[in-house]
Amino acid sequence: MLRAKAPRPPRTGRPRSVAVIGAGITGLTAARRLHEAGLPVTVLEAAQQVGGQLEAVQVAGHHLDVGAESVFTAAPGPLELIEELGLDDDLVAAQRATTWIRTRRGLRPLPAGFTPAGPSRLLPVLRSGVLSPLGMLRAGLEPLMPATDTDRDVAVGVELQRRFGREVTDRLVDPLLGGLHAGDVRTLSLSAATPQLAALLARHRSLLLRRRPPSRTGPAFVTLEQGMGAITRALAEQLPSDALRCSTPVEQIRRVDGRLVVETAGGSELAVDGIVLATPARVAARLLAGPSPDAAEVLGTLRTASVAVVGLAYPAAAAEVPAIREGTGLLVPSTLPGLLKAATFLSTKWPHHRHEDVTLIRVSAGRAGDERAMHLDDDTLVDQLHAELSLATGLTLAPQAAVVRRWPHTMPQLEVGHQRRLAAARTALERDLPGVALAGAPYAGPGLSACLRSAAEAATHLMTTRPEAIR
Repeated sequence: MLRAKAPRPPRTGRPRSVAVIGAGITGLTAARRLHEAGLPVTVLEAAQQVGGQLEAVQVAGHHLDVGAESVFTAAPGPLELIEELGLDDDLVAAQRATTWIRTRRGLRPLPAGFTPAGPSRLLPVLRSGVLSPLGMLRAGLEPLMPATDTDRDVAVGVELQRRFGREVTDRLVDPLLGGLHAGDVRTLSLSAATPQLAALLARHRSLLLRRRPPSRTGPAFVTLEQGMGAITRALAEQLPSDALRCSTPVEQIRRVDGRLVVETAGGSELAVDGIVLATPARVAARLLAGPSPDAAEVLGTLRTASVAVVGLAYPAAAAEVPAIREGTGLLVPSTLPGLLKAATFLSTKWPHHRHEDVTLIRVSAGRAGDERAMHLDDDTLVDQLHAELSLATGLTLAPQAAVVRRWPHTMPQLEVGHQRRLAAARTALERDLPGVALAGAPYAGPGLSACLRSAAEAATHLMTTRPEAIR
C-alpha cells in the first residue's frame, strides 16, 4: 500500500547529470540518448564488461551467442540502431528452413503463418500434423467465437485457448510463445507480454478472417557475424572514455540535499540529478528498499525464470542428420517431460556458422517454476540435454565440446496485472525519488525492440523533468 506524503510543487527543467545503472543494451541506449542531448552521463556496471545478456562464448574455437541470438526484422528499432552504429555490413540473414515442434509422435513442422499471436492461416495448421482431427475442427471454429474483451487483462494462453482450443495452445502457442518468455502462457499477460496481439484483437473480431498485410520480403531474422555483443560494444564506444565504469557494483541510492547519491561497493559516491535503473528487477528492488519501500515491494513481486544455455560442438557429420539438415531448430512444449526447451541448429540456420570441422548447436533449458537446470552440475546438464536432443532428432554422434552459460532469474514474467503493478511502482518512485526511471526487460518484456523502446522512454522522461528534494 502506498504511504501518503505531502504534495510537492510541479517540476520544471531537466536533470543536469545522470547515472545509468546497468550496461546492457537498455542502459547503454539510454546513456547514448542522454549524452547526445548534452547531459553528462556516468554508466555503472557490476560486471567486468558491457553487454548484459548480449554475450558470446567460444566452443571448439568458434564463437556463438549464449544470450540474445538474433533480430526479428519486423520489430521496430533494432535494425535502425544497427545501421546507426555502422554495423549493417556485418548483418547475416537466417536461412529459410523448417522449425520443428516436438510432439509425442515425433517432430512436426511449425505451420507457416503461425506466430506468437496464433495461426493467421488455417490450412498450414491442418497440414502440419501437430493437431488431432478434433483439435483441427476446434481451431476452425475461431471465427465464431465472441470478440475479445480488451478492457480487461487476461492471460494470452487463456484467450488463445478460448479462440482456438486447448490443442493449439498446448502444442503450438506454448512452445513458441512460452519458449520465447521461458514462461507459462496461461499466466503471461495478453496486453503486457503480447501487445501486438492485443492490438490485433482490439481491431479484429477474428484472427483467421482478418485481412493480412502483404507478405514481407527478405529474411525474418538476422544476426551479426561478430556476435550480438557488437551492438553494446559499439554503443559503449560512442560514450566519453570516462563515462563507463565496469566492475562497479552499486550498493545503495540516497537523496541528499535535493540530489541523488549513488554509493558503489568500493565506497565511492556519485551525486547526480537523475538515474536510469536498467538492472534486473530484483537488483532495483534492493537499491530502492530504503528510499522507496513501496516501489521496492512491488518490484520484488515481479517473477522471473532461470535459463541455462548450452553451446554444443558436434562432428561435421551431424549436419547430415535429416532433422538437422532440413530444419533450423526445434521447440518443445512444456507438457512433454524433460529439460530441453529449445534447440537452434546454428550450422543450418546461419551461413557464418557453417564449418568444415564442426556442427554447432545451441540448446536451452529452464522455464518459470522449473529450476532443475540451475541445480545440475555442468556435465550432467550437458549429458541430459544431449540425450534429449538425440532422442528428438535421431542424432547418434556425441558432442566434442560444450560450454554452459546459466542466466539465473533473468527472464521476466510479464504476468496478468503486470501493467498495474508497474504503474504502482512508478507512482511510488515519482513520489519518493523523482528523477529515477525504470528501464529494461523486467518492465517492457524480453526482446531487443522492447528494451530499446524502454530505454528511449526512460531517457525522455529524465530529459523532461528535474528531480527535487523530498519534503
